[in-house]
Amino acid sequence: MRIAIVGLNTGTAIYAQYLAKNGHEITVFTENRGDVEVMDLLPHALLDIVNKESIKLFTRKYLEDLLGISVVNTRLQSVMIKGNNVLLASSLDGQYHKDRYDRVVIGSELSIKEPGNCVSIYRTVLSQGYYLVNGNDIGKNTEILLFMADLGGYAVTNSPLAMDDDLIKSIPINRAGETKVCLTTNYEVVKPVIDTINEDNRFIGKGFTMRDSLSGADYVVNRDYQLIIMGKLLALKDLDIIDSLPLMPRLELGFSRDWSFLSIGLTRNELIPIFRDLSSSRIAYHSSDSDIIAKVIHRGNKLLSIQVLTRGVRLLNWFFSIYSMVMLNKVAYLVLDMGYERTFNTLRGLLEQLMLNLYNI
Repeated sequence: MRIAIVGLNTGTAIYAQYLAKNGHEITVFTENRGDVEVMDLLPHALLDIVNKESIKLFTRKYLEDLLGISVVNTRLQSVMIKGNNVLLASSLDGQYHKDRYDRVVIGSELSIKEPGNCVSIYRTVLSQGYYLVNGNDIGKNTEILLFMADLGGYAVTNSPLAMDDDLIKSIPINRAGETKVCLTTNYEVVKPVIDTINEDNRFIGKGFTMRDSLSGADYVVNRDYQLIIMGKLLALKDLDIIDSLPLMPRLELGFSRDWSFLSIGLTRNELIPIFRDLSSSRIAYHSSDSDIIAKVIHRGNKLLSIQVLTRGVRLLNWFFSIYSMVMLNKVAYLVLDMGYERTFNTLRGLLEQLMLNLYNI
């Protein structure tokens, strides 16, 4: 097949790798002139939690020279998608050059927003101090609180978070003090111009709206980890390895040096306007070297979200290890290997207990 990928990100890069290795002709249209980075890990690289080189998902050399992918540098706003046709605007006369493909994958790319009075979390080396967290990225808002817990700083925020308030209160953040630095988690999402779509089009990128399979509510994708999973699933579907694509609930996760969180599905604050009759079940595990708090939100016996907050688990490598699956309501949900087998088994046991509580077994 001839496949066009308009917009290069972690998810479309994974998709391109799978399809190119299987002999398909891939053309990528991108504004990005560098290597594909996991944007979610840029703050960690600034703090030397991860190596800057290790967060490059694919180098341009790998995509072009080793996989044989054609990479066309252009402004995404100069690319128009009409079904399986990609129209590229000429810089000379403004006319569109049209090329037809067997499939068009529509992606998005990010540019770090210059926020004015606030400084970007993606360009700031955090240290002890007083911070106001401001932004629309609920996962990064939550992760900054984890960073502050590690650094011994102070943080306040009125921005939405990726976890429910009672779990956030478990993080030992001193919220008092005079706010001196405003941090923002915002960024700009750049997309191609979409004129018409058809069933052959695929969407993999931040800023696109998806349907949460747990609650049925819409949400916006903003995690690189979710994009990677989406890219793999779509590639497996297009290679006829799997028959269908499951609806993916929102996946939010983050970590600092000594803390991590996982949130699957929407938070209670997001669900309350949709469902009034919510229930929750919570369980905790505490030991000398680790703490785990897990919670599910449900409506009757229908699971709507699952959240896990952990402390004391060394997290240098677990973001590479999204491998374990748990079946709930006949749907596969991701559980992260937290690095230590004993702690991971404890976490799995806590999740099983939550499910038992949910179904009154």
